[in-house]
Amino acid sequence: MAERAGDGAPDGLGLYEEEDGEDLMATYQEDYAAIPELDHYKSELLDHGSYDTIDAGARLAAEAAISRRFGLRRHMRLSLHEERGNSCLAWHSDLLTFVDAGSSMKAVQANSSRLNTRSSSPESCPQEINIEIMRCPLRDWITQTNTRTEIKRRFRNFLLTYESPKGVYVYLEQIKQMCANNLASLKVSYPQLSAAVPILAMWTTDVPREVLEIFDEVAAELVLSSEHFPSYKNIMPEVHVRIVDLPILDSIQVLRRIHQNKLVRACGVVTRRSGTYPQLKLAKFTCLSCQALLGPFIQSSEEEATPSLCPFCRSNGPFHLHHEESHFRNYQRIALQELPGAVPPGHVPRTKEVVLLDDLIDVARPGEEVDVTGIFTHCYDMETTGHSTLPVIATILEGNHVAKCDLATRDAETIAQRHKQRILSCGRRLSIVNEIVISVLWLRR
Repeated sequence: MAERAGDGAPDGLGLYEEEDGEDLMATYQEDYAAIPELDHYKSELLDHGSYDTIDAGARLAAEAAISRRFGLRRHMRLSLHEERGNSCLAWHSDLLTFVDAGSSMKAVQANSSRLNTRSSSPESCPQEINIEIMRCPLRDWITQTNTRTEIKRRFRNFLLTYESPKGVYVYLEQIKQMCANNLASLKVSYPQLSAAVPILAMWTTDVPREVLEIFDEVAAELVLSSEHFPSYKNIMPEVHVRIVDLPILDSIQVLRRIHQNKLVRACGVVTRRSGTYPQLKLAKFTCLSCQALLGPFIQSSEEEATPSLCPFCRSNGPFHLHHEESHFRNYQRIALQELPGAVPPGHVPRTKEVVLLDDLIDVARPGEEVDVTGIFTHCYDMETTGHSTLPVIATILEGNHVAKCDLATRDAETIAQRHKQRILSCGRRLSIVNEIVISVLWLRR
């Protein structure tokens, strides 16, 4: 092979066999031989100055400035332009700018302070993302990591900073009351969220399942933080955000395809209530071939997640549900029927199934009038499909918030604020009983 490659080729251009090459292991020490002409540093590259030690605060400030500069370097786009005259342009890597070689250090420091100011401003901070400009469908946009992080940051800031007209932090007080009563629901007013963070309020109604999942994570992190109740997980394993005061109240009769997978609000009478059942939430399976424990697998309302392959024995099963290691949650269904007074003449009141989970169990009994806020979604109806040739999809409401709405409550909501204050002031008078008796006797006359 070596002879054929070397025929007709000049010396040094043919193919060489392995034994003709250089033995690097035999000559590697020559790379470390002393060369006095090259073994020294240039004096202009050395800093012979002396510096004092800095405290911890100054060190943290310097590290923060360096982090901002490197972050700005990744996001800035610098364009090169020819300068007039014979001025020499030098690259200053720390300041991320081109500085005239003849300029003074004051100009360099001015450029540095200007860049630091821009990098520390909210508009140029790389941590903040403009989530209003979507680069894909909304549902896919929310599932991205950067978008989820920005939603969590804005919602957390809303819970921490929203104040009432009296200067009280509304949701911090609600968290204290919730934990004092051992509850797991944090009620968030939709009008307040819409006024403070409009984009989150809009997305809550458009893609409620994904947004409410992020809200629950933020609420749980806030409750379990060291400033509040770090051991509350031992009492309540989860914290849920409940949206209240949704401005649009829909009738059950008008719920259609356009409302699917949206957050809606409906009012009706509970006509039927099922028992409480355990619903699988986090599943762990046992491989019957090697007895290995697999999981957890997060279960959703759309499909059941099961293992298809055992990573230990590489078998396809069978797999058995491990009940002791799996997590369950409470599950209940109620039938919500239209209010009799809201049904048009000649129509039959319609009924819609409402799914209640976790702490919403048993909040309403049959015969009570309730106000339900939830996700209008669909599910596979096995009973109806059995009598039909095509699959039938039924629509249900996945409850997010349920509140009783009896006659006294609805009447109280219609009374003006000035009437409330007048009633309360009359109730403080000791002679109010005699005044009521006299007024009744006068009416009878």
